[in-house]
Amino acid sequence: MKISILLSGILALTMLVSSAAAKDDEIENMLKNPDFDDNIEGWTLGSLADGAAGQLSLDKHGSSGLSRDNCLFARIDALGNDAWEPEIHSPSFDVELGETYTVSFWARTEEETITSVLVKFEQLDTWVGPSHTFNNLVTEEWQEFHFTTAMTMGSPPQVVLHITFVGTTDDIWFDHFRVYVGEYVEEDLGQPKISVMPMGRLATVWGQIKSR
Repeated sequence: MKISILLSGILALTMLVSSAAAKDDEIENMLKNPDFDDNIEGWTLGSLADGAAGQLSLDKHGSSGLSRDNCLFARIDALGNDAWEPEIHSPSFDVELGETYTVSFWARTEEETITSVLVKFEQLDTWVGPSHTFNNLVTEEWQEFHFTTAMTMGSPPQVVLHITFVGTTDDIWFDHFRVYVGEYVEEDLGQPKISVMPMGRLATVWGQIKSR
């Protein structure tokens, strides 16, 4: 009897783990080069006009000890006349009108600095799309940020992630972008994780997870 109960418990646990794994497997990242394994291919810094200046480059985190992997470093030297100058664009992807999408990413800024970033699903050519501003949340510690939205336009044309700096010239590092259909799904990164959602501020160190 005890053996039967034990076997039933093991079977139930196996089914639960398999179900969770299947759920993770169902998430398809629509974004190319999300972890900057191919240098910064597909990622650009544009609208360098009206005084705006900056540069994107690959960063291996130097001597910070946070990670052995690559991340994207955005050096912002000066802002332009408009709020979106300069702007980062991701590789492009297709979306469907009315479908629900989630974007998540990791970011940090300079030491003793707190700043804001705006992230937008921007349709190429028309420049329209839903966005969210993460106000005064990006700090010197690696944190995950995410928001979920119903798409207000469809492809073609394709869409990019449009990232601007909300009036700041602070340097910012980005890593591990995800864009997928559906509500936010927490990743199993090997240890407990807390993320930053649009309505709150909670942090964790991404680099310590990636370096394992």
